[in-house]
Order: sequence, then C-alpha cells, then structure tokens
Amino acid sequence: MPDTPELSEAKRVLLEKYLRGGLPQAAKAASAMPQGAKAEMTDRRERVVLVQTGGSKRPFFYLHGDWTGRAFYCYPLAQALGADQPFYILEPYNFDDLSVPPTFEAMAAAHLNSMRAVQPEGPYLLGGWCNGGLIAYEMALQLLAQGQKVDLLVLMDADGPHPAYRRLIRSVISSFCNLLRLRQDKQVDLFLLVQHMYRYLRFSHYRLRFSHYRRSSEQLETIKQAEFEPRRGKVGFGLPRLDPLVPTAEVLRQDWPSVYEWTAHGYVPSSLYPGKIVFFWDDEDPWRPIWWCKVIEAKANEVEAHMLPGTHYTLRTEDVHVLADLLREYLRKAQEPALNK
Repeated sequence: MPDTPELSEAKRVLLEKYLRGGLPQAAKAASAMPQGAKAEMTDRRERVVLVQTGGSKRPFFYLHGDWTGRAFYCYPLAQALGADQPFYILEPYNFDDLSVPPTFEAMAAAHLNSMRAVQPEGPYLLGGWCNGGLIAYEMALQLLAQGQKVDLLVLMDADGPHPAYRRLIRSVISSFCNLLRLRQDKQVDLFLLVQHMYRYLRFSHYRLRFSHYRRSSEQLETIKQAEFEPRRGKVGFGLPRLDPLVPTAEVLRQDWPSVYEWTAHGYVPSSLYPGKIVFFWDDEDPWRPIWWCKVIEAKANEVEAHMLPGTHYTLRTEDVHVLADLLREYLRKAQEPALNK
C-alpha cells in the first residue's frame, strides 16, 4: 500500500476542489469524513484517496468522475457499505497545464497504475459513476489484457461509448484545423469553444456551471494581465470577445469536464468486455442506457441492470442509501466465494 498522509491531507484535497468549483457544503462534508481517511498526495495527474480501510474484504475502487468538487457523497457511501469494506477513490484525471490531453486509453492506464500500487494483483472490484463508469470499463478491458481478473464491474449512471455523430464532431474539427496547419492544442481549443457556445446558448445549467469555472480563473487572468493585454478583446482564433459567450482559451481550459469530452470523443473500445457487467441507472434519465444498447444486446445474459428511484443528483445526496444498499449486495456476492474458503 502506498505511503499516504493522514486525514488532514484528505481534507486538503477536497479543499482544493472547493476552491476550484465553489462548494457551500465543503466544511460540513469535510468534517463528516470517516476517521482513518487518507489521501495519496503526489505530483502525478491521477490520485488515490483511501476513504475506508480495515476488515477482511478486498478493496473496492471507485471512480466518482466529478471534477467540480461534489464527490463528498463517497464518504457516506463508503460508511453505508460497512466498516469491513475497504473503499478507495480514484480521482478524475488532472488536466492542469496540459496543452494536449492524453488519449482515453492512456488516462485509464494511469488510473490502473495507481490502483495496482494499492492492490498489485486481482481479482479486482471496480466501479464508476457517470464518466468514471466509462473509464472503469476501459480499465477492466486493460486488466483482462494484462491477465488480471475482475470479479465486479459496476457502472452507475455511466456515460457510454460516444455515438458516431459525437466522434464526427471531433473528426471535423481536426480535419479543419489540419487544413489550416493548426497544432493539436489549437484543435482542442476550437473544440472547447464550439462546444461551449452550443451549450451556453442552449442549457441554463451549463451557464451556471461555467460561471463557477470563470470565477475560479479570474485570479489567474489578473496575475497574467500584462500577458493578456495585447490580445484583449480576442480569443486564440481571432474572434471578437463576447465574454462569457466567447471566453478566452485560458478560461475554457479550466472546464475540465469539457476537456475530458475531447478525449472521450476520440475513444472507441478496442473490444467488447467479455465479463459480467452490472448497471445502475436512475429512473429519471432514460437516455443514458441508450448509449450502452450495443453492449447490452451483444452480452445478453452477462448483463444485470437496475433502475434506481431518484435522479443523477439525488442518488449522490438524499438517495445515496439506495445506491449503497444495492452496491453492498453486489460486493458481498462478488467476494462470497473467497470469504467462505
């Protein structure tokens, strides 16, 4: 197990998220962390947070998939699974100061390295929420390719492999930029700008979320004011600045979920995962299972799916006990043979 700092460091991890995204419940959630929580603080772009340890069970590795600092629910979730169930968080990938994000496969491989530093050999218990579910899927594929065993793969309200029309968006932007001989970092910037403008004009919840990123980047822009001054009124592609509709590339790069989208738009799974997959979906978002239709149809009896009462938000807040009850049962079943030996 890697050498990890004590609870105060785990709180600092969450405080960093609070400062990036603005979380009114940060102090309350931090004080509710279970005793013994630890975090691995390194200069790597992936990070493991040990939420709960002890007991005879194998650890459960969970990708919560949230860059905006709303992952405090992982602590009551871990507690609800029982004190004898070790629980580790695999934090979302850190894109800070990266001109070009890594491939989806490289991100998954980085998370695997962190996970295997804690548990070098399988069988593994792996789960992911939202975009973390898709990362968990690719991690499971890579584990099998490495000769490892996965006893549980549970995907919760998971984003699926992006449909062809979404991948086409990235392809069109890349082709256009290649014609103009623009570097790959400029391709990422253009993608972020196009996606931002579409979402900003269409979705009120996106405008609210973006305002958090914009505020968090204001200090950086102030510090670099002298650098930005010659370009004031423009973004990287020479368009008139109509902030916040057309923010600077520096501001857009603070929106890590959108940076992730660039990477995910280029991802096509190398193969169909051959093992069993368990899906949890909230019953308010019927579109999420559609992304996994091809996987579900191809695997037939190797898929178990559950619709949970609640929404994508409430299953991580007031309804987290619903999520925990079902997850606890699957963790018990996955480990039952080993525990009975």
